[in-house]
Amino acid sequence: MEHFSDRLAEAVIAKRSVVCVGIDPDLARMPPELVRAHRERASAEGDERAVAACFEEFSRGVIAAVADVAVAIKPQAAFFEQYGAPGWAALRAVVDCAHEHDLAVILDVKRGDIAATGAAYARAIFGGAAGFAGAAPGLGADAATVSPYLGDDSLTPFTDRCTDGKGVFVLTRTSNPGAALLQERESNGRALYLHVADLVARLGATHVGAHGYSDVGAVAGATAPEALRAVRAVLPNAWLLVPGYGVQGAGPAALAGISAGDAEGYVVNASRSIIFAWQQNGEEYRVAAARAAGEMRDELRGAS
Repeated sequence: MEHFSDRLAEAVIAKRSVVCVGIDPDLARMPPELVRAHRERASAEGDERAVAACFEEFSRGVIAAVADVAVAIKPQAAFFEQYGAPGWAALRAVVDCAHEHDLAVILDVKRGDIAATGAAYARAIFGGAAGFAGAAPGLGADAATVSPYLGDDSLTPFTDRCTDGKGVFVLTRTSNPGAALLQERESNGRALYLHVADLVARLGATHVGAHGYSDVGAVAGATAPEALRAVRAVLPNAWLLVPGYGVQGAGPAALAGISAGDAEGYVVNASRSIIFAWQQNGEEYRVAAARAAGEMRDELRGAS
């Protein structure tokens, strides 16, 4: 089975890009033409189904627009899950669409639980739940974000799937303003997020691809550049998923010193600054997304 880490490395090298586009649809920010088209369906199909269909069409448009520039997409599952079963079906369609465009899908779900529950979460994301006629496909994602708060036994149901060609990104030092409250608390003279990085290194040591990267990576935000570099120092061979670029305030300078290996070893996520770029100048939403993604790629080349 080909390693997730190798597939991502080859995409970065081929496209000379580290751009990951977050898919975070919001009904209040949908293009008016999509809202008009799908609002008409609500009376017959119900709001959940109509909004989910709107999100799916919007996401498909964004994915097609950024496919030449991005190496991965990162759908935030919550935006789809809030619309129930139709939202979940739309999310599955978004994953399939990304694969049609040869883009890796990092599903942002931040799961983490032990034993059978953790395994069930992993099967929902990656596939493999028992069915009457065979295994259920699940969402079919390539990688997922996971929370380490319950300890290593909450992560192994996900890291075990690396043998199936899947990837895992463990929340390490996140990009949100409240991250420091717990993640920077010291334990034995080191910040908690560095202990998490140690755990990532241990869990990923047996899942290393031909490019030298582990399939078990870390989420480390660009809004805390010193912490980002500290995570890289602990994890020289791990993929880093770097949020915080764009709307959250981080720029290329935050990435200095984190490049590793022949494919940089990191991808930078931006969501709102790309998918809602149309709101800045009135461009058609796909045109605006393609332009914003291209500008981000060019800005990040050589940044690290």
